[in-house]
Amino acid sequence: MFTRDSFTTEEWARIIAAPTKVSALVVTADMSGPIGLVGEFRAMMGGIREFVDSNAGSSDLMNALKDYLATKPSEEEEAQLKSWAKENEAEMKANKPSSIEDMTEQIHASVDETLAMLQGKGASETDIAIYKAMMVSVAEKTAEASKEGGFLGFGGVRVSDAEESILETIREELAQ
Repeated sequence: MFTRDSFTTEEWARIIAAPTKVSALVVTADMSGPIGLVGEFRAMMGGIREFVDSNAGSSDLMNALKDYLATKPSEEEEAQLKSWAKENEAEMKANKPSSIEDMTEQIHASVDETLAMLQGKGASETDIAIYKAMMVSVAEKTAEASKEGGFLGFGGVRVSDAEESILETIREELAQ
């Protein structure tokens, strides 16, 4: 059984970062304007909370994540998060992807590392399946957050062909 204390601050950051990284693939598949980007990033964060809230009763991991998200971090945890974010930012700058394919590979590796960490901590098959479903759900909500191909909010489609293609890849990868 997982609790808030089952993971370190860095591990929680990785658990939360994985769905946002997967969703970043959707964002980059068909870039929106500034207003669309704001909507997509809100959809990412809101999608995580919504999914966790609705699945906390089905998974120890989701229940622990719900508790973690609802608890204000201590000063020590906040300092650890800032340190992790700085290290992560430096690593991202050093390994900046040169193409969408490079970005996809980096995100795939990061998600694999997070899944391996969860399994190493004793996550059940159910926990892993629900966590993967969360990543897909958040990516779908991100894709649906703004219209693509319109002008000043008129016309366009909710999910573009490029976004749908990335979503299909995400679904296939996370179904394994």
